[in-house]
Amino acid sequence: MFYIFVNFFVGRYVKKRWDIAKRKEWLYWPLNRKHALIEAFLMIAFLVGAVTLGNQLLGNINWVYYLFFFFFISSLIRALMEWKYAKSDNIWISQLSEAAITAFLLLSFFVFPR
Repeated sequence: MFYIFVNFFVGRYVKKRWDIAKRKEWLYWPLNRKHALIEAFLMIAFLVGAVTLGNQLLGNINWVYYLFFFFFISSLIRALMEWKYAKSDNIWISQLSEAAITAFLLLSFFVFPR
């Protein structure tokens, strides 16, 4: 819940600060074929890892860490692709802020253990 709350308000601030236009569509769509293939590979790797490693590492690694690691890598890839292929927009700054929030949350799991 904290992640959603912080991501929402930081996202609003970043969009106002750098004058980033709202997207027309609600879902995120890849920019080109290369981006779509990378996103598909990440999703398949996440699902395969969740199924195969989930049973083996259930006691050692919480699945939430794995999920946020996937969000972090996905946001970084999206920011890189937005920066490289959509240079006129500053959407990559928004994606990079999402990656930073996810990285902070992921690191807080290890710094502040239960």
